[in-house]
Amino acid sequence: MCGIAGAFNVPKAAEETVMALHGIQHRATDFAGIVTSDGTNPYPYAGVGVVRKAFEVEDPDKILNKLHGRHSIGHIRYSTAKRKKDDKYRNNTQPILGNYGTSWFALAHNGNLPNTRRLKNLANNRTMATNMDTEYIVRLLEQRQTGDFIKDLAKVLPTIKGSYALGILLPQMLVAVQGPHNNRPLCLGKRGTSYFICSESCGLDNVDAEFVRELDPGEILCITKEGLSSTFLPATDQKRCFFELNYFSHPASVVFGRGVEEYQLRLGAMLEKYCPTPGADIVVPVPDSAEMIAIGYATSGASGRYHKAIRRNHYVGRSFIEASQAKRDTTVANKFTFTPRAIAGKSIVIVDDSIVRGTTLRRIVKKLRHYGAKEVHLRIGTPPIGHPCRYGIDISTYKELVASRLNPQQIAEELGADSLMFFPLEAQKELLGDPQNFCYACITGEYW
Repeated sequence: MCGIAGAFNVPKAAEETVMALHGIQHRATDFAGIVTSDGTNPYPYAGVGVVRKAFEVEDPDKILNKLHGRHSIGHIRYSTAKRKKDDKYRNNTQPILGNYGTSWFALAHNGNLPNTRRLKNLANNRTMATNMDTEYIVRLLEQRQTGDFIKDLAKVLPTIKGSYALGILLPQMLVAVQGPHNNRPLCLGKRGTSYFICSESCGLDNVDAEFVRELDPGEILCITKEGLSSTFLPATDQKRCFFELNYFSHPASVVFGRGVEEYQLRLGAMLEKYCPTPGADIVVPVPDSAEMIAIGYATSGASGRYHKAIRRNHYVGRSFIEASQAKRDTTVANKFTFTPRAIAGKSIVIVDDSIVRGTTLRRIVKKLRHYGAKEVHLRIGTPPIGHPCRYGIDISTYKELVASRLNPQQIAEELGADSLMFFPLEAQKELLGDPQNFCYACITGEYW
């Protein structure tokens, strides 16, 4: 999963884009990059780690002062591709710079392109400078240019399969693209005569920009000094990622037309309806991503009362998006603290948004047992994830997925819990309301 933020006609565009990226930092933590424009020249910068770390390798003011101009595009990334031995010799950061005529463009991508073999053929087997599928979009645009960037973009993108939301910066233009499948979120904001694009609306809050709207499926939105204009790619079935709503997106955001906080509260209430725990004492969320779901689960009181008996150290990142299992184990060990008096002798319902590898829950259950929990029941706000994701989530192999090899009872035993219940797929579809517009490939294995 990645995040995009861009600004057009904004004084100190670099600073404000960094602020917007910081607002969506929950989406990715491996790399951060930015390209700004003064109307003629590009000014790139990229670094390793979260936004703050990437821009504080040197004096942050010194870095930002080198990024001139009123227009910018920024990107935060974690890799969904397996790291290769030569990665250390490649600049696998975004935005990626390309050449267009006698000028340039910079492209940032959120999503994943599974048809890279075909794209490589279309790019005439050109050797890539990075290991990122995103680079194929850049090279195809370079090879097929006619002098009209938007028309060329509209011709190149239908050759691409999979998931993409794009932010593209040219010297005097900012372009936002929502893929026709509408798989990843992207929105538009405004402040006075300045415009912003961002993967989530919560990033707009960081720059005091008004949320205008989400981009429509297949929309190519062009922002220039003359204003806004849109071109549309050929329509196709929508395949929104429901996992964006259940886990990735911030509760303060609007994603796929839904307020995420309200959606997750309703998810929790439905989870309790379909997966009750009669007689439980307390409902405890796995912080922070499951808190709204747990509050919803505890609303009726029939399966316990809400109690935040686990606290998160916010100086430690999300374990799900760590690059290796060793890092995930270390992160989980360091990021949670527990309230022993609230745990001892209690029948506890642990609510989590999902189970992917089981790393987090295994350690949590062990700690709850250590502090004297009488019972530990797991209630999961997403159906069992038993298939790899091809569209931008770092679930690349079946062996990583505990639900691909074990049934719920076996998973409960492996994690040390007394019981485990998943939100049923039929309930998930009922909650969404328009289930035909969403992707469930990680649940069903039905890819598109």
